[in-house]
Amino acid sequence: MSEHLLTDERIARASVVSPSWWSRTRARVGALRYDRELEEGRRVTPGTPLSVHAARLASVRERRELAASLFAVMDDAHDGRPERNRRVPVDVAAVRRAADVVDAVLVRLEPSHPARIRGVARLRILLADGRGPLYRAGAGSLDAAMRGVLAAL
Repeated sequence: MSEHLLTDERIARASVVSPSWWSRTRARVGALRYDRELEEGRRVTPGTPLSVHAARLASVRERRELAASLFAVMDDAHDGRPERNRRVPVDVAAVRRAADVVDAVLVRLEPSHPARIRGVARLRILLADGRGPLYRAGAGSLDAAMRGVLAAL
């Protein structure tokens, strides 16, 4: 079994050590840093900010929020125009080209499917990177990035 497979057993073991207020706060403030560490495969030690963040990524709530973000991206692409209230509009053409892979990622985010922390972290990084292939033409292949997310999930 993968070290980062999100299962109830692993989450229960990780929560044996109750994280401090400081660890919970650092996990929120340093979310992008911890996403990167998890995506790189860093080992999770119970009670640390990284373990708090990993538990958050394992939650059904987080997976639903990520799915909602991806649905919004797909809606933008379907309408042919990015949402006006976004800080950085999506690259509509790239999203359309990657639609099949995005759909597969959405399926994997459903609570009934297993997902690994590494893939959830990779998706969060992709969604947050305003200079990446989701938002900018010429910043790499969104299709390849989403395939990487799918493989990591």
